Amino acid sequence: MVSLRCLALLSVTITCIVSARPPFIHANDDTGRNAGRYIVTLRDGLEASAVEQHFQRATSLHARNTSPMVEMGRRWSIGSWNAYSCAMDGDTLAQINSDDAVELVEPDSPITLEKHITQENAPWGLGAISHREINHTDYVYDSRAGRGTYAYIIDTGLLTTHEEFEGRAALGYNAVDGPFVDDMGHGTHVAGTIGGKTYGVAKKANLVSVKIFTGGRSSMSDLLDGFNWAVGNITGENRQQVSVISISAGGEAREAVNRAVEEAYKQGVLTVVAAGNSDQDVQFFSPASAPSAITVGSISRGDSRSLFSNWGELVDIFAPGERIQSAWIRNSTDTNSLSGTSMSTPHISGLILYLKSIIPYRMKNPADSVKELQQLATTGVVRNSRSPHNLLGFNGNGVIILKDD
Repeated sequence: MVSLRCLALLSVTITCIVSARPPFIHANDDTGRNAGRYIVTLRDGLEASAVEQHFQRATSLHARNTSPMVEMGRRWSIGSWNAYSCAMDGDTLAQINSDDAVELVEPDSPITLEKHITQENAPWGLGAISHREINHTDYVYDSRAGRGTYAYIIDTGLLTTHEEFEGRAALGYNAVDGPFVDDMGHGTHVAGTIGGKTYGVAKKANLVSVKIFTGGRSSMSDLLDGFNWAVGNITGENRQQVSVISISAGGEAREAVNRAVEEAYKQGVLTVVAAGNSDQDVQFFSPASAPSAITVGSISRGDSRSLFSNWGELVDIFAPGERIQSAWIRNSTDTNSLSGTSMSTPHISGLILYLKSIIPYRMKNPADSVKELQQLATTGVVRNSRSPHNLLGFNGNGVIILKDD
């Protein structure tokens, strides 16, 4: 395994039918707003003209169909990966699936939230990632603390006015209908763990919200749309060396999602994802199973893998994920305590940004970042990890990280 991967407290329920061309894909069994909706991935290596020609053919096919349920959706492109969403009936699906430019067609799928809420105060997770031993409540860190770095948080939105963010939070892109606000709190909580002044790992990082949930609902196409924007913004602003994409959401395995993460990695963009909360092997989930994502599992205070945390060969590292206190949305000073791999993921996202601000010359590309994260981690301490990568995130305690400089 070259890098790392994960899924999240935004855990996903999806009806899954995955089909590679040329076999014909069956109709989506989902009901509701995603019924008959698909994600179409084009073959790798197509010339730009061939990609455009396919889109013209697909658009023409959809235009000829008078059904209101048949329509083109959103387009995405990252490196050599090209894909789009659409709604199709059986006839249109058969024609799209037989097109030589198409690699695979997968059902679009809903994403749902599963939250575990308590009301406890201590941010013990910060102590855990700044000490080799357990049960420390102080957080030891370098004062640079993520200065000049950017976290792109694909989630439920962000309360930018919360005092934890000190003016460093911004609304980047809204991939769903409705106002660009965090009406669930999850995204604000994740952001607080990444870069809040009190609860954050990288306390001076910039936080960019990419909203993919509305009213508690989302889909793989919403996730891809938000991800596509984040990668485009990072590369467009030349922020590859100082950014990370953090995703505390996911669902059943989808090749289109994994391919997008892979192409972002090739473009110099690193993605951190949650392993998920199903106590299952992460190989069945996306983006947790993307080979070049950093997949994060959850531990309890005693350094045991959380009972809910997914596991397996594709879990790359662990971080605190139970009863994590962070920012909340009822007002600008509100806090809440949550559990899940959604909470462990921002610890690692923040840790990567923290390290990028301290040793940028050793964190120039995703492979470098993965190497430093692995070498610095505490090894062999996670009980019942059910992963060959028994690593616990560690920040160097302010000084250890500089030993080789």
